[in-house]
Amino acid sequence: MNDLLSWKNTSLKIDSNINENSLLIDALKNREIPLRKDGSEYTLENQESYYILEDNFINQSKNLSTIIMKYSQKNYDKLSQVYISNIGGFRDLEITSKDKNVYDKIIKENRIDADIRNFPISLNVLNEALDNKNHKSILFIDILILFALATVSNYNAEEVEAEFRIEDKNYKVKLNIIDSKPLHLYPIYDWIFNEEEYEESYNVKLQVVRQVIINKNDIKDVKGVLEDSKLAYKRIVSQKTNEYFEQLNQLKDDFLILSKNENTSLRTLNLTFFAWLGYLGLELFNIIVNYKGEDIIPYLLFSDGAKKGIVLLMFIVALIFIFNAYRLEIKSLGETYKVIKEIYEDKILFKTELEGSSKFEAIIKKPEIGKPQMLVFFIFLLVLIIRFFLTFPW
Repeated sequence: MNDLLSWKNTSLKIDSNINENSLLIDALKNREIPLRKDGSEYTLENQESYYILEDNFINQSKNLSTIIMKYSQKNYDKLSQVYISNIGGFRDLEITSKDKNVYDKIIKENRIDADIRNFPISLNVLNEALDNKNHKSILFIDILILFALATVSNYNAEEVEAEFRIEDKNYKVKLNIIDSKPLHLYPIYDWIFNEEEYEESYNVKLQVVRQVIINKNDIKDVKGVLEDSKLAYKRIVSQKTNEYFEQLNQLKDDFLILSKNENTSLRTLNLTFFAWLGYLGLELFNIIVNYKGEDIIPYLLFSDGAKKGIVLLMFIVALIFIFNAYRLEIKSLGETYKVIKEIYEDKILFKTELEGSSKFEAIIKKPEIGKPQMLVFFIFLLVLIIRFFLTFPW
């Protein structure tokens, strides 16, 4: 039936007088796919969600830009269906289009000299929709893959030239949509874009593949390129893994030091505070011993005098100094904590997510001034300040 069909740009012309076309027309009508009728001829426009005789279109087309334009207009974000000629019906394409956004991003980063530079296309879907035995369809997929693999590309109606360039080394390959043999590059594409070990692993794989192709000065040995790329990538990941465990061990050491310093700061505060309490107790002891009256409690709480005010002021200043020194130490430890957290998120995690930060904070607490210490400080400070004001005969 395919030989009885003709294409004009991306539109399919179907002659209803030809009996072999009746099965196709019925299938399209059953799906309520729009057909424009002119006499005995039906016209089928390019469909976003249906793949209908696409291999026939590619075989008849001699203009690469037209082919690219047709498949750039497809909707890859929802379930699509492909027409099967020998059964006269459709089947679902269950492949995901998760590669589309990444492919589009890579295409935009590469330099492509042509009328159409952006291709919002999912090669996963296209590879499933097209016949993997049709050489020209495979060749078209190869060309789309080359646009992603190469650093510089240009194409005209029939020919594509792709250049791989790293520093002062380069390799060029040319493909003609009319008469070139397919390279069968999809296994390389599948490894780069679909086997995701971690977020954006495709960037590393892409650079590895480019380097391997330049070193081999050949892209036709797809199996060899893929095997060498996988070996090189494993070595890179191994180095990253060693670095990961080194960073993990460093994080452990940094955490132990941070915890030790936090405990030291708290111990220093306690010792200094108890020393302060000791001096305060000694001063109270001397007052009690030297007091000649009978009502010692009212005397301690309400008696006035400039000397008492000066002594209390000294104790207030000392208490503020002790607590402020502790506060500054905790603040310094907080800055250290921030640095350790950044190392964890940027170097140890392969990807930084909000839950990664939460997990870190749940395991390693940020050094903070303890609430019991804060409460004791304010109670003592408040009592001393009140007693200080009572020492003056207002």
